[in-house]
Amino acid sequence: MPPPKTMPKILYLIASHTNPAQVAILAERLIQGSADAQVLIHHDGAQPVLDAALFKSRDRIHIFPQPISVQWGSFSVVDAELRCIAWLLQQGIPFDWLVLLSGQDYPIQPLAQFEQLLAQTTYDGFIEHFPAHNPPATQWNWDKHLSFERYWFRYYSVPAQLKWLFRKLYRPVNWNPWLRVKGGRFGAKLALRRRNTPFDGTFSCYAGSQWHTLNRRCVEYIDNFVQDRPDIVEYYRHTMVPDESFFQTILVNRPDLELCNDNLRYISWTPPYPAILQSQDFDALIRSGKYFGRKFDITVDADICDRLDTHSQYPLFRR
Repeated sequence: MPPPKTMPKILYLIASHTNPAQVAILAERLIQGSADAQVLIHHDGAQPVLDAALFKSRDRIHIFPQPISVQWGSFSVVDAELRCIAWLLQQGIPFDWLVLLSGQDYPIQPLAQFEQLLAQTTYDGFIEHFPAHNPPATQWNWDKHLSFERYWFRYYSVPAQLKWLFRKLYRPVNWNPWLRVKGGRFGAKLALRRRNTPFDGTFSCYAGSQWHTLNRRCVEYIDNFVQDRPDIVEYYRHTMVPDESFFQTILVNRPDLELCNDNLRYISWTPPYPAILQSQDFDALIRSGKYFGRKFDITVDADICDRLDTHSQYPLFRR
């Protein structure tokens, strides 16, 4: 009879932007659910500094000391994670798996079950991925034209005052195969079709959800890759929503990594994309076979988190 496998050391990397009280609840729940887990929080540098006094388990909860300002759709989302990875490796913090969560995620199963999965799996990572030029028909709101616009154009920021104009010009201009204009929560962007890309028969572009669970082998490979291939980093700095392609492209192009095409998250793709999960979603959450849900908002419905805690047999937090 083979000896039982030891539980892996897990590092939860929380990328947060709002509601520090909810971030603290999530971090404490992750620590409470595992004897060895550690948490690193990157709180958006454009927001007020996260107060360490919010956290009780300070020996296992780390706040990234130099957070950067993070804007949706820009390379800053990727850059924040890369900086955290480099910091973890430089500090020598022990971990076997890195789990990327948002500050509005929450565990929907006992964390012991999640640890058991990671202890027994033969995969190196759990990350949604598909060829960017040929997304599956079942992929929500994603087609090859979206991939083409995001990753085959070079984007330039222009004064935010032009956002309203670019929105009006979207349809009359974007039929042009060489030009794109976009205005949205990311500001205003002008994009030109690239004549050359790094994507070819030996290095393909992949895409998928931002959220992932990666073993240390994957994490160290990413850290080495960005140092060895600054050209790829620079290329992605000028794409749109690079966090939904950058890590997939690096990892899937390495054939000796075994990657499960599942990010282990439950997400409801109904307005406001994604939907805020509430008490009426409880049954769907616990029956989903996933381990984390997103997104939650305790100012909208805190009871759902209490019900999930009860399901996982955790004592309730005082909220």
